[in-house]
Formats: sequence, C-alpha cells, structure tokens
Amino acid sequence: MKLTLSLFIFIYITPHLFGCATLAFANEWDVSPTARYRYLQVNDEQRGDATANTIKLRINAKWDSENALSAFGQFDHVYVYDEDSYNSVAVQRPTSPIPDVASTEVNQAWINYTSNNDWQVKIGRQVINLNNERHVSSVEFWQNDQSFDAFSFTYNDAIHWDISYQYISKVHRIFGDDAELTLSTDDSRFPDITRRPSSELGNHSHNTHLLNVTYNVNQFLELSSYAHLIKNESASIFSSDTYGLRITGEVKPSTIKYGYTADIAHQRTSDDNPWDYSGYYAFAEVSAQFNSHKFAIAHERLSEDNGFAFATSLGNNHKFLGWADVFTSYTNADGIRDSFVTYRGRKAKLRWRLVGHHFESDTTGKTAGKEIDLEVAYRFTRKWEATLLASKYFSKGGIEGIKASEGDLSTWMVSLSYNI
Repeated sequence: MKLTLSLFIFIYITPHLFGCATLAFANEWDVSPTARYRYLQVNDEQRGDATANTIKLRINAKWDSENALSAFGQFDHVYVYDEDSYNSVAVQRPTSPIPDVASTEVNQAWINYTSNNDWQVKIGRQVINLNNERHVSSVEFWQNDQSFDAFSFTYNDAIHWDISYQYISKVHRIFGDDAELTLSTDDSRFPDITRRPSSELGNHSHNTHLLNVTYNVNQFLELSSYAHLIKNESASIFSSDTYGLRITGEVKPSTIKYGYTADIAHQRTSDDNPWDYSGYYAFAEVSAQFNSHKFAIAHERLSEDNGFAFATSLGNNHKFLGWADVFTSYTNADGIRDSFVTYRGRKAKLRWRLVGHHFESDTTGKTAGKEIDLEVAYRFTRKWEATLLASKYFSKGGIEGIKASEGDLSTWMVSLSYNI
C-alpha cells in the first residue's frame, strides 16, 4: 500500500500541482519526473533465495541558455519495501545478492558548453557510456545508477570523427553512497568484521583517464580505438591500463541486413595494483536482421593470468555473461568464455528477446554451465512500459572460486516504468 501511494503521489499529484507533467520556465527550464517499480526474485541453491520489492522515483531538471551553456540535475530516491529480505551488498545478509539499495542521491549534476565547431565540454557528475558499455557504463539496469564526477571533452563532426576524453575523480557506484567503510550493524558479518571490503564501497576515488576515438569510414566499416587508464585510489586491485580496438559494420544487399562486430583489448595492472597480471579481452559477433526480427551469434572471452581474470570494474557487468548474474563479479580468479545466440523481435507495442549461453572456464576449457534468458516488454503508451525478465542457469560444475556457478540458479523480474 505504501509503495502504491508513493508512486501515485509522485507521478500524478506532483506534476498536476504545476499543471503539466513537464514544466517549462521562461523557455529555459524543463523539469520532469520518472518512476520505475520492480519486483525481483532469485532462487539460488548456493547462497539462498532472495526477493527485492523496490521503486525508483526520479526528478530531472534541464536548463538551456540562449548561448552555448546548459545545465542538468537528476535527483533519485529508491524506496525498498522489504529491505530485510535480501542481500543488497550494501548490507549483506545470508541470501543471494540483489544490488538494489535504498538510497537518496544526486545522480547527475553538470554544466555543459557546446561550441559551434562540433565540440563540447561537460563538468560535474554525469553518466558515461562508451561503445557497447562493456568497459565503461552507467549500469542503468539496477535501481541506483553508476555515475561519475568527471571532466568530459567530446568532438563529433557528424560525418566521420567521434572523439571523447574523460577525466574521472570519483565513481558513485550501484551500491549507494551509504555503503561506507564501516559496516552497518545490520550486516550479517558484523561485529566479526567491521570494515567493508573495498570492492563493496559505494564510492571510489579515482585518478582515471579515458580516451575513445571512432572513425566512421562508411556504413560498412566503423573503427574505434580506446585507452582506459584506470587508477582506483580506493580499491587499487581495480587499477589497470587497457588498450583496445573495435570494428563494426553493416551491409544490406537485399531484404536482409547483415552486421558484424569485433573487439579486442589488452589489459595489465598499473603500478599501484598489488596484483601482477596481463590479460586480454575478445568479442566477436555476426548478425542478420529481417524486418523486426534479428538473429546474432557471438563469443566473448575474458582471459586469466596469474590467478586474476580480465576486469571490467567500470563496465555494465549485468548486460554481459547472462542476466542471472552468476559471473558478474568485479574480481574473478578464473577467466570465462561465453558463446551465445540471441534472437530479438518486435510487433506493434510488444518486443521480446531470447538469449542462450554456453559458459566455459578459460583456464581449463571445461563447460561451467548453460543459461537461457528471456525478456518481454510491452509499451502501453509513449510513457508507460511493463517488462518481464526471466533467467535460468544450469550448472555443469561451475568455475572454481565462483560459488554461484556451482549450483543451479533462476531469477525473474517484473517492472513498470513511467518516462516522459
């Protein structure tokens, strides 16, 4: 009842006080609310079952001046209905983890300057999504986004070149600002452990540089190169230097459109990382699309060296390696290979996606498990959308050091979103 009332007040009462859902002040300010309710359940043989019942309420405020300046603010409140029934990571409990935390935060707050010469500068708390979000992402799936205190420079001539550079001083992670160094007394590890592991901290201080350069040759070929020099001053185990090259393209000789993507990167630990390793990442995908139906076959590999796998500490780990989140730890001792097939389609207001995974240990080459993922979404109107997501992981022995992979696991989720 409390949840329903909160959603009703936020979406209907607040905008009507001002007479509309999107507010405009002197043709400069736009203020709009959004909301997302979600129920998520996990059945986990290894770590215990969990359920999370949450709602995210968001206010966006955008200001545009008559010259080249603009500003943006985004305020989030995540209400958790059954906080004691699952392990949110911020407060650990003896269940499978669901990193949807109760929080009230400023998710974004930035000022932007746009030049007439195709470049712009942005300063402040912002979201950063690079390429397919594998290495750097805002991780929008979870109720609390990942955002960055950063300086950004971008150049895009809308023809060939797209260049971006970011300097990051702080990362606001999905675990929330309240996940501080001292553990909550409600944490199941307290008082045996009083200090939170650095990998679970809600905020990480950084001295990180990101460079991404894309050249669009034509519709058949786009080349991207990137350098991610990550210096994590709060968790040095995540400090690394990654250099990569990505190639994508599409061709449509008849009624079928074919696409391809290849991505390869090399990573090694930077000087302040106590772990010494050198690894690589590889991704390849081919696809075919007929009208609103698309089929794709892909393979992703994260290699292992010296007991440490290729790390994507700033990336969207939920989006890859299966939606059951069996293999999405920030630090794995063993590398992983994932071969998967995707089918997605759309008809009118309904869209769907089906993915099948085959996981292997990169070290031993043995099958670790298989997974099937399903997503169905229906857009009632331009503003309202309902989503059903289900995943089932079948263990075939798992990967040593990843406890969740050693037993079967299933998860399902329903959500209702309101966006202006």
